[in-house]
Amino acid sequence: MVSPVLGGYYFGRALAGAARVLRAGRHRVVALQTYPADLDRAEFPAVPRRRTLVGGSRWDGLIVVTSALEDDTLRELHDAGTPLVLVGVGPVDGVAAPSLGPDNSGAARAVVDHLVAHGHRRIGFLGAADQTDTRERYDAYRDALLAHGIEPQAEWHYRTRDNQEAGAQAVARRLVETGDGTLPTTATLAATDRNAVGFMRGLRAQGLPLPEAQAVVGIDHSDLGARIRPRLSTVDLLHDAVGERAAQLVLAMIAGERVTGEHRLGRSALVLRESCGCEAGARGHVVVTGTARGECAAPDDAAPDDGAPAAPTEASPGPAPGADPGLDDVAPVVLAREHGRDAWVAAVRQVLAAAADRGLRAPAPALRALADATARLRPSPDALEQLVPALHVEAARTVRSHRRAAARRLSGQGAALPARRGSALGPAARRTALETTVRDVVVALARGTVAGTLGRAGRLERELAEQYEVDLEMMRADGDALRSLDWLPRGHGGVAALALWVDDADVPGGRALQVVGARGGAAGPRRLVGGTYAPQQFPPPELQDPASPTVVVPVGFGSSDRGVLVVSGLVDTRATSTRARYNHWAAMLGVALDAEDTLSALQAQRRELAEAAERERVLALEVAAGHERTALVSIASHDGTWDWDVEAGRVRYSDAWARIVGCDPSGVGDDPQEWLGRVHPDDARRVQSAVAAQLSGSHQPLDVEHRIRTADGHHVTVRCRAVTVHDAGGRAARMVGAMAVVSDVTLFRSELRERVLVDPGTGLVARELFVDRLERAISRARRVSAYGWQVLAVAFPSPPPALALRRLHGELDPDDCAYGPAPRDVVVLLDGADAAAARDRAARLRGVLGARAVVEHVAGAARAGDVLGPRPAPGGDAIEVLRQAGDRLARRRAAPTARRA
Repeated sequence: MVSPVLGGYYFGRALAGAARVLRAGRHRVVALQTYPADLDRAEFPAVPRRRTLVGGSRWDGLIVVTSALEDDTLRELHDAGTPLVLVGVGPVDGVAAPSLGPDNSGAARAVVDHLVAHGHRRIGFLGAADQTDTRERYDAYRDALLAHGIEPQAEWHYRTRDNQEAGAQAVARRLVETGDGTLPTTATLAATDRNAVGFMRGLRAQGLPLPEAQAVVGIDHSDLGARIRPRLSTVDLLHDAVGERAAQLVLAMIAGERVTGEHRLGRSALVLRESCGCEAGARGHVVVTGTARGECAAPDDAAPDDGAPAAPTEASPGPAPGADPGLDDVAPVVLAREHGRDAWVAAVRQVLAAAADRGLRAPAPALRALADATARLRPSPDALEQLVPALHVEAARTVRSHRRAAARRLSGQGAALPARRGSALGPAARRTALETTVRDVVVALARGTVAGTLGRAGRLERELAEQYEVDLEMMRADGDALRSLDWLPRGHGGVAALALWVDDADVPGGRALQVVGARGGAAGPRRLVGGTYAPQQFPPPELQDPASPTVVVPVGFGSSDRGVLVVSGLVDTRATSTRARYNHWAAMLGVALDAEDTLSALQAQRRELAEAAERERVLALEVAAGHERTALVSIASHDGTWDWDVEAGRVRYSDAWARIVGCDPSGVGDDPQEWLGRVHPDDARRVQSAVAAQLSGSHQPLDVEHRIRTADGHHVTVRCRAVTVHDAGGRAARMVGAMAVVSDVTLFRSELRERVLVDPGTGLVARELFVDRLERAISRARRVSAYGWQVLAVAFPSPPPALALRRLHGELDPDDCAYGPAPRDVVVLLDGADAAAARDRAARLRGVLGARAVVEHVAGAARAGDVLGPRPAPGGDAIEVLRQAGDRLARRRAAPTARRA
């Protein structure tokens, strides 16, 4: 089963349902997560930069959920003959796989019908329009309104950027602010519970009472809706049943049946609480909609001979239209665990039948067993109030059944039926026994639901403590302990393995997965350590747990992609968040592995940085100049200095600065406008842009000429130079600068150029500095596999003007540098870049410098794990790389019509 993420009420329940069917047929279930483990909740379901798929077409069958895979990947799998079932995936060109989804249409119709019954005629829809499920719900919402004679209005469609709370909360705030405290609608159907909860929070924050000002209904039946006030009315789409049906379809395809077309579960459950306008404090209610229980509906226009397996016909039917649901219908909605659910329903019916038929009260052991069984089935927070009405429905059905049986006996139709012990009791005694039994069962259910809630709280508390211990172990562990999985919780007894990406030229794509750590009950997984597998052959059978689903999660954090974590176990199907604990492990493991590499690199660079600091003393002094150096420069050059405390918003101007503008130093304030407000209007935008660049994080010194107004109203031309000091978070903390009249600056310009290693006019560095930085980059790449460097060579048709060189410098990162070995040539060092980044930078430079400029990728070292294709020769040392750059440009000039690389 391939899913973007694996936890939560949607993905987790679908996985649990599929696993039940597949494991019943003795199939091994592998759950593959394709989205990064550290994906920000606020970003989901936005498509990430990368999606990781292992196994490829080797699986017997694949269930693909929503946006887990790109369309091209789906086409490759389909063309390879892999049985595919698509869940929540829109049509894909070239893929004839069957698609499956929940009863989105029935859910939306049920909500609209209910809101119309409450008297609402202006009903809105809230959701992200770019998602398949949401579009289906929106279309059904419109059709339902039209069926009630209501014409949908464009302003009733409240679009959100995603299916999370924050986006819906922003929509609510905007609607109230633009509508003078009122909304265009009186009720809203939200595409997801999270949208609904965010919308309700936003409306309440704006002072609107709910549901009086706006009735709200969600879709998903997550625990989040039961915790908010007023409690959220919602629709349970029975995602576990969707997973079961997906498993049935893929098994049919594996068996050779032809399965195509679109399939729908065909039923859902409307869970009514207070947010829709039902009376506050009243018991909740479940309305089961759609076709017979367990049935999967095909589209109306589906051909009868399309090859799809027939829907099960032996399933017990759901309630008749308008009938109250019984335990068969309510239990799957409010009891999360499927195993033992049917036996639980049978036990309840047995004690009710004993009371109705023979006047026997349920014995205490039976009630205790019922309470314990209820707790084991993991009831939802509001399970009791949903089960009590269903219990009364069952009791009424039991009484009717008893009466029919008695009538048949009296009429002679049931003469062959043996008389039951205790049946001689009168109707009043049996009625009293049944009423008492119902009360006893309600108490047992109450005890079970409370115990279930407390049990879930206990599990969450244990999981929180476990996560804390895992985090500490990962922070303490060295590289060997991380890889050998010593950080795993002590209670984890299933299969677990860590496989990291390594370069392997014999594997398609150039990357393979090497198992660096494995654990399990048997010795099989441990024997895999050190083995290397192509991604299409991973995970091997030894890592596939036959007793529970095997979860495969990408390991990485941010831009890093380290490998995959394989863990056997269950996922939480009740959590509102899609993050399973395995996501947390994988993300933290990525952080720990990255930190290990960073620490190694830092240790390797310690001596190098100390030596480089001395060699670049001039640049370091220029960048990190303090008050003392600024004062000395001011005295020597008669510059006016200033020190700007960015956080406090105060500037200290020197006496010399005040004299330049013709003011008494005592009359100069500490506001930045003392300087910026005196700038000539024609120069103001340029100066403001330069200052804004410094405050937004630029590491280049400020150097700008402009006119400034003096006290007598005249303007003088000055040159301002400044450096910005950043705090630990990279934000501008202070700016220290000097201002001098241009005529004074000219006197010192030649001397300044002799003292610095960087030409301020072009950004080119001196040869000595370039060679030193390139040597250090080559040395670092040999020691640290995670580091890369690249060198580009640029040839101009004639000596370039300073403007062209400044444009070139503007395309470089702060750690890059450029050197001019010849009047028409420039060599560029890209520090910390791979070959793909070098190709991108070369293309950008060609666009900036024009078609006549030649840009060549000369040499470089790639980071370990990067898949880059052909790589340039690494070169011997910095002088050799410079020679290669000169030779490459000379050959290009000798063959001007040659095709560019």
